[in-house]
Amino acid sequence: MSEGIFSDFDAVARALWGHHDVKLRHRLHERSLFSDAALGRILDAIPPGQMAINTMGRTGHDVRSWSYCERGDMSGEELIKAVNAGRIWINVTKANEIVPEFGALLSEMFGEIEANVPDLDVIRKSMGLLISSPNAQVFYHADVPGQSLWQIRGEKRIYIYPNREPFLRPADLENIIRGRTEEEVPYHAWFDRHAAVHDLAPGDMLHWPLNGPHRVENKDCLNISITTEHWTPEIRRHFGVQYGNGILRSAGLAPRSASVHGAAAYAKCALAVGWRLSGQQKRQSFRRTMKYRLDSREPGYLVPIGGALQAGE
Repeated sequence: MSEGIFSDFDAVARALWGHHDVKLRHRLHERSLFSDAALGRILDAIPPGQMAINTMGRTGHDVRSWSYCERGDMSGEELIKAVNAGRIWINVTKANEIVPEFGALLSEMFGEIEANVPDLDVIRKSMGLLISSPNAQVFYHADVPGQSLWQIRGEKRIYIYPNREPFLRPADLENIIRGRTEEEVPYHAWFDRHAAVHDLAPGDMLHWPLNGPHRVENKDCLNISITTEHWTPEIRRHFGVQYGNGILRSAGLAPRSASVHGAAAYAKCALAVGWRLSGQQKRQSFRRTMKYRLDSREPGYLVPIGGALQAGE
């Protein structure tokens, strides 16, 4: 029988889960599923809609430099070579739905998590795959469901910020949840004085409180990571309430509560469902614009689509 996923999921981690940052050790990096050859085959199987390829500025926190890229005709292994040599961040979403091995691994991972946190009550879960360049970064943002980051290869630093004002304003979270912006949140450099800073190496896993804003800096090495997302009944109600609050705010009504309990919470969830069924969600959602195409013949692998490289690129 193979060893479990975790080596140190103790009583302290169980008590902190969902309420505070939890850093644990795992064994996923020991598996052959994450070799370049295996990852190349996985990338070849991913539909375009489930793979976001981005580039970003070399230094500083310039969110305008975060740009989407077309894959071009690169194979999976060629993509990994481009990531290793360039400044690229690949995010494969819901990889568990495409790759059977990832689906089985996700079930194994949450089997252990739920055994250790028996009141978690996960109703939906998914796995993402991150392949990113040496010294690449992801700017300040917040995610919607419960999040964990599992480091497989390489090293990175992640900054986790409080999930409340001024680090995360209600209106900004509502816009993310409603899909009106992608995940970006206003950032100021002084926020860093209030961040929890975690360095992740292969075998490290980090879980943080719901919607906690964060940003990531890779060290000078290729990075392979996994993300897991999960939903519980309470997270789903939180989503519905925030969504409903966003609709009310856009109508000029200032929401007075974000509580997930009581009649008002259920009314806001119903409002959110009705709004989405009406088609308003699709009409107002953020849409990606491709600025570059990957090309193995170009230094840095990036070819601008319809324009020149931006300053600082």
